[in-house]
Amino acid sequence: MQSKCFMPTVRCGAVYCGRRLTDQPAHVIVIVLSLLLTMLGGVPTTAQETRADGSPVPELKAKRVNPQPPKIDGVLDDKIWRSAGMHVARGFTQREPDDGKAAAESTVVAVAYDDEALYVAYWCYDSQPDKILRHLVRRDHYSESDYIVVRLDPYHDHRTGYQFTLTAAGVQRDYRLYNDDHSDNSWDAVWEGDVRIQPWGWSAEFKIPYYCLRFSEGDDQVWGLDFARYHARNSESSRWAYTPTSVSGLVSNFGHLTGLTDIRSGRHVELLPYAVSSLETESKHIGNPDGSNVFGDVGFDVKYCVASNLVLNAAINPDFGQVELDRPVLNLSAFETWYSERRPFFVEGANMFNTRFDLFYSRRVGRSPTGWVNDDFYLDRTSRPKATTILGAAKLNGRLANGTSIAVLTAVTDEEKEEYLIDSAGAQHEREAVIEPKASYSVVRLNQEILANSTVGAMFTLASQDTRHPSLTGGVDWRLRTNSNTWYFNGQAVFSRNDGENVGYGVDCSLGKDGGAHWRGALGFEIEDRYLNINKLGFLGRNDYRDVWTWIQYRTTNDWWIVRNSWNNFNSWLGWNTDGNNISRGWNVNSTFELTNNWSIYVQVAHNFNEYDDMETRGNGLWREPVNWRWWFFLDTDTRKKISFGWHPDGGFYRDAWWWAQQFSITYRPASNMEFDIWSRYSQDYGQIWWVTNPGDGSDPVFANMNQHALDIGFTAAVVPHRNLSLQLSARGLLTSLDYYNYRPYSLSGGYGSSVDGYEADYNYTALNSTFLIRWEYVPGSTLYLVWTRSRPEVDYAVNDFDLSRDFRRFFSAGADNVFLIKASYWLHM
Repeated sequence: MQSKCFMPTVRCGAVYCGRRLTDQPAHVIVIVLSLLLTMLGGVPTTAQETRADGSPVPELKAKRVNPQPPKIDGVLDDKIWRSAGMHVARGFTQREPDDGKAAAESTVVAVAYDDEALYVAYWCYDSQPDKILRHLVRRDHYSESDYIVVRLDPYHDHRTGYQFTLTAAGVQRDYRLYNDDHSDNSWDAVWEGDVRIQPWGWSAEFKIPYYCLRFSEGDDQVWGLDFARYHARNSESSRWAYTPTSVSGLVSNFGHLTGLTDIRSGRHVELLPYAVSSLETESKHIGNPDGSNVFGDVGFDVKYCVASNLVLNAAINPDFGQVELDRPVLNLSAFETWYSERRPFFVEGANMFNTRFDLFYSRRVGRSPTGWVNDDFYLDRTSRPKATTILGAAKLNGRLANGTSIAVLTAVTDEEKEEYLIDSAGAQHEREAVIEPKASYSVVRLNQEILANSTVGAMFTLASQDTRHPSLTGGVDWRLRTNSNTWYFNGQAVFSRNDGENVGYGVDCSLGKDGGAHWRGALGFEIEDRYLNINKLGFLGRNDYRDVWTWIQYRTTNDWWIVRNSWNNFNSWLGWNTDGNNISRGWNVNSTFELTNNWSIYVQVAHNFNEYDDMETRGNGLWREPVNWRWWFFLDTDTRKKISFGWHPDGGFYRDAWWWAQQFSITYRPASNMEFDIWSRYSQDYGQIWWVTNPGDGSDPVFANMNQHALDIGFTAAVVPHRNLSLQLSARGLLTSLDYYNYRPYSLSGGYGSSVDGYEADYNYTALNSTFLIRWEYVPGSTLYLVWTRSRPEVDYAVNDFDLSRDFRRFFSAGADNVFLIKASYWLHM
């Protein structure tokens, strides 16, 4: 047998379609769902005038500004804040560290408004103002600083809202709130806020324009409202509309903001034109003999309020490139790697499409072309696009009457071709071939509020490509909760159709308790039949799977010994495929301890005793999986300090062999506006059994033992000269060596054969992805970016050992792909 070299492959969960549509009619499901949503749309949501714990609802009356609005400078010397009759909120109550006790420092808040915006003033008293923590970081980045929060529920639906945060350094953060206790930090709005250190503490002002918010029209408005403060020195969080930690929910526990009369959000248009110029360098090849490309483009995004509660986002000739590179990953499994979304158009509002099944995985849109040239005369490529061009995209979202929310997204991508050389009759010719057809992608999401704190919804996706049959997926989901928010029953049922005849189905349900002082838990099940395929526009790790699981938690909130809070969990699960083969069975116990000195400890032990793995042989039969177990230990120190560190060792017995790993991280803040993070993880695997290949002659799959050394490292440096100007350098590197030995066939009867020769799968892999980013928000909403990204992967089949000095030098050797980019955008509001 000839010597062969095999690289790890990335593969989506295997999907097959064999059930006929007439057997399980999908159109019946669609009709039933439509009728269900129509009926529920006529059921108004119940107004909730008492909170989940039965306590009275606190109330604050806003005062209309007349005639001069306050200047947003944090000073609080404006006439409105000193006027008679101004109502204030005070009497904040702790949630942490002493739940239910009065806040250690006094906080006072007032609210005013005019025809344009809502104004909020904070007086944050502090007995030691010289010790207020105020780290200066880039916008939306969390740091251990004193901060204050304004939370609003303009629809007053007890489920959705907005959160605006200002730190004592004046750093802004904003979030969209949904499903009562979920938040989306990708949402960005253009609003104003400023702070001022005072002899008695610190003060702050907010200006929140109505165009940032969505609310129903009406002469007299009542909104949900809450204020919160975090006192970093004492690790104390407190709220105005206090509820105990034993009560779940967030928006449903807000107080009331009254006194808002004769306000309108009105029609609103935001334009964000941009211009971008970039230089790309790569290794020289036939299609790019000088190794460089220069690009330039212009375009704009538009946001238009179709109505006060309905917003259209569109992108014309959009820039969908992501600024930061993905982390380098070496995937030896049979499953696809999931990557987080980094492109702003898809990141903002992504929560609208989040369901238990990932029917919409936005990284499918604009992905790398999936086709390859099939030409017997193929010699070499001259050019191949790295990503599919997105010609345009649009989103429409909002909340209609009777508590119905709608979100629609559509995108169109261009045809992509690879140019290549052929050798025909001794002469070279250039050809091109389509490697990604033109495509359109559509997503529709509906969500209907019912009862006091529950929702039902539906979602459908359609991926259409030239020369390929369209892929349709959809389903119905529900989130049913008791009025006290203590118990819930959540779930989703989905279907997929990819070829006009066959259909697949999936169900995921759970019943649980997430309220109460100590005990919480849940039990659930999921089913993905062997024909379910949502991966044209969604993400499914695998199909042909069903399991049942349970989770039990005991938590403590009162100090004991050196522990402030603890979460102690037990999980167990049992999974099998359609044929009844056990492929997932195990349990784990884990505990998290938050200590009184603000350190934290996490410990876990897990045991898996699966009997079979039906994916390891890549479709060539069952593999009997060895029993394995694993342990973790995390120790993290106080992140408020100038220097903090983490130590995370773990290890276990996996694939019939021992392994161990050590991870260290250090954060250093030499000044309030500087932060440096470095971490590394080194692991060793001793002789684990891995699949190597399926021989082309149909004989048994070949496995081998493997020794692996891997070093994963990361570094981030951030300097923030001003809250609107930041410089950041980040890098992620991976060095690993794989040494395979003892190659032998695996019989489907469950045994290994004798060692065989002729296979050579060893290699050494190094990769470094780095980004240097300068971000300047030169006026509110308008940003200038200067970016340099560098990608340097390398595979060396000549070596199989780990040499830190040699492999580290490869990070900085020639042959890297570089992108230098300048992008400027300007925010226009009309």
